[in-house]
Amino acid sequence: MKTLLSAFSLFLTLGVYGQYDIEDIKNDSTESRQSINWFEQKQKIYVGGEGNLSFRPGQSFIYFSPLIGYDITQRFSAGISTMYQLLRFRDVNATYNFSTVGGGIFVRYRPIEQIILQTEFDLYNTVDFQNNPLEDRIVVPAFMAGAGFANRLGNRAYYQIMLMYDFIGDPNMPLPWLLIPELHLKMGLVWYLG
Repeated sequence: MKTLLSAFSLFLTLGVYGQYDIEDIKNDSTESRQSINWFEQKQKIYVGGEGNLSFRPGQSFIYFSPLIGYDITQRFSAGISTMYQLLRFRDVNATYNFSTVGGGIFVRYRPIEQIILQTEFDLYNTVDFQNNPLEDRIVVPAFMAGAGFANRLGNRAYYQIMLMYDFIGDPNMPLPWLLIPELHLKMGLVWYLG
């Protein structure tokens, strides 16, 4: 009887070990880890911006606006932008420097590859052109929306031209306007990191 009980215990122990497989545990889908594929993320990030230089007798204008964006879906993206602008006037008696810094957020939708629909909200710290441009500085908000054209420059880059309308229309808006003070033309380059 003792031998029978020992053999039965041995078979139970082997049966318990036989139910468990290390390879099954490794391939079990209940414990899958989510890892970030940085190469895929890099393909969704784009950088770029706009720039403008203008030099005339007695006047200089420098404008630089870098941006960074992320493709949330294939057609919809969002990002942030910054801006620096310097306007310098020189007359017979003195030289006047008017600088502006700012930044904002934007969202864009591309129904097809060549068309951009964009809206953005920006804040600009600029001089008070309406009251006292030599001493006072103010914060000017801008809420713009518009459409544009984009064309590829190789596999990862494209240029863009957008016509934007400012719905707030602050008279101290520092950006150069086109035809009417609320209408702005933006041109720049964008390229994807991945």
